[in-house]
Amino acid sequence: MTVPSARSASGRIATDGGATIGYWLAARFRGAGAATEALRLISAWGVDHPGVHRLELYVEPWNECSWRTAERVGFVREGLMRRWEAVDDEPKDMFMYSLLPSDTRS
Repeated sequence: MTVPSARSASGRIATDGGATIGYWLAARFRGAGAATEALRLISAWGVDHPGVHRLELYVEPWNECSWRTAERVGFVREGLMRRWEAVDDEPKDMFMYSLLPSDTRS
């Protein structure tokens, strides 16, 4: 799913019942709660989707706004994935978050 120039989200649903969510927000739209609301809506849809038993998202540790957004929605930090994902062709550490259908959501 993509909303041109404003914000976008991406994701995948794996055959094992796990799903991954990613999101980006243009600078001019930050600080107004748009990311929190979008993540809340897509997460509610995701955990209620038949066959999805787990949502995951990954956040760079320096990106406090993003990991606070995940925590506000109810995602639980599971740990630090060292050198997990390439960003600009350089391996980066990522916090891994998850949300299960049984978790309390805000």
